[in-house]
Amino acid sequence: DGSFLASGNNPEQAIYTVIGKTSGASFDTLRLDVLADKSLPAKGPGRVKHGNFVLSEIVLEVSETEDFASARKLAFDSAKADHEQADKPWLAKNAVDNDIQTGWAIAPAYGKDHWAEFHLTEPVLDSKGLYVRIRLVHAYGKQHTIGRFKLSLQSGTEPVITLPANVVKSLSIASAERTESQRQELLEHFSSMAPTTKKLVESLASLRKKEPPKPELSVRVLAQRVKDPRKTFVLRRGEFLEPLLESEVLPASLGTLPTLQSRRADGQPDRLDLARWLVSMDNPIVPRVTVNHVWRLLFGTGIVKSANDFGVRGEPPTHPELLDWLARQFISLPPGGQAWSRKKLIKQIVMSATYRQSSKVRSDLLDSDPQNQLLARQNRLRVEGEIVRDLSLDAAGLLARKIGGPSVFPALPPGIAELSYAGNFKWKGSEGSDRYRRGMYTFFKRTSPHPNLITFDCPDANLVCVDRNKSNTPLQALVALNNESFSDAARGLANRILGMPVSKDDSDLLAYGFRLCVSRTPAAHELRELADLLSMTKQWYLDHPEEAKKLIGGYRFSHAKQNENAAWIATARVLINLDEFITRE
Repeated sequence: DGSFLASGNNPEQAIYTVIGKTSGASFDTLRLDVLADKSLPAKGPGRVKHGNFVLSEIVLEVSETEDFASARKLAFDSAKADHEQADKPWLAKNAVDNDIQTGWAIAPAYGKDHWAEFHLTEPVLDSKGLYVRIRLVHAYGKQHTIGRFKLSLQSGTEPVITLPANVVKSLSIASAERTESQRQELLEHFSSMAPTTKKLVESLASLRKKEPPKPELSVRVLAQRVKDPRKTFVLRRGEFLEPLLESEVLPASLGTLPTLQSRRADGQPDRLDLARWLVSMDNPIVPRVTVNHVWRLLFGTGIVKSANDFGVRGEPPTHPELLDWLARQFISLPPGGQAWSRKKLIKQIVMSATYRQSSKVRSDLLDSDPQNQLLARQNRLRVEGEIVRDLSLDAAGLLARKIGGPSVFPALPPGIAELSYAGNFKWKGSEGSDRYRRGMYTFFKRTSPHPNLITFDCPDANLVCVDRNKSNTPLQALVALNNESFSDAARGLANRILGMPVSKDDSDLLAYGFRLCVSRTPAAHELRELADLLSMTKQWYLDHPEEAKKLIGGYRFSHAKQNENAAWIATARVLINLDEFITRE
């Protein structure tokens, strides 16, 4: 039957060499059949006592002459077998990997016939017959040699290519019938294998691994209990172990508010009914509270001053009819209404004559309306803590205006991150434009918040805060003068001033910088004080060049004179520390 049966002493290791000649047919696959035999231990097909074997390597050579003087070794690109030992080193493909430390084995399927096919990288196109030499290398040792085997050369055997299930499915469909997504799947798979695109695909995959995770969180969704809903009772003196069974409490709204209507068959309101009640046209509470919140952000004080208390113990609205009208406009549908659009509500308020008034105090109302309840002027207020740094970066031309994305880590004074819980938090400062992103994107560590935010009255994130407090402390001035973020802003502002397109002298530059910061032309006495400061600092840094070098740091200026650059930084630092700079006038 063309098979070989090994007999005699079984060596520890062995190399079987088989030489033959082809009949002139082309081939692309070498097939090895290992056969069971009664003469072998445990019926083989191996010669070790339990019937296994290890084929460390199989070598195929072809030659046009019988002496193999010009023999050519053929390369394999894949292999498959009807059975392989489960361990990774003993798979069929390991018999053609040029490594004799691994190979093909068949445990525990002893006493049975098995086969393996080894596919050539390139087919052999044979028209006149070639001499063939095949070596079966058994390097594992311990007598793991093959007992009975048969070799054959084959043509037309499919190569061993492991394809993803979705690719196999797409290939099974006629080309004209494939969907766009199936064509894309095939294109992506081909791109991952083709030499011209494989490296690009691998590079893209590597970059995607470094991509920061999306800022997404899994959200728990509460579902209404439909069967056997829990009953609630009045408790005797608040003791939860003593419910008054005759005093069941049913879902309902307060008697002074619109009735909570149910759409269920049993007439009991559920969470969906509560949601509908909250946004009902008949419920004035939600739109009033929302309108009051927006008004407080725009005017500094709400129409109802006690924003955290809309009840009878809170303060009454200063303009009740205005509050009602804005609330009705807020929830009404277009035309005329805003359909719950906060953006439209804000636009309506800021375009009003009331909002656009000057914040200058009127002497005729100092006694009769010191709190500006009549809204005879606009209120003067300091911007929120997150915006203080933004103003400085914006004036300096450094503010990154990108929208969205993960949190960033602007400059942080040393030792702050170590104050977090257990001291195990690491603050790695952001680089490039991320260093100058808006304050709302600053990473917030609740146990160790950024000192800039805390200094400017950002509330404790562990507690609910309806209305922020506003303070005026010397520490705020120290932060705005010395913090690294504000120092960067001062350097950027100085460079922006010096880069003024058209300038005649320092007075023009000072006026330009003043307008960049507070949006108005400086008065004569203000310009004079800034000029004196600039002149004094120029001389001081001329006498102290090392201090000028420290102040400039690594910042690159188009201006050549180091002392003048440092003087302009010092002047810019004063400009962004003006009270008017962080106060909405």
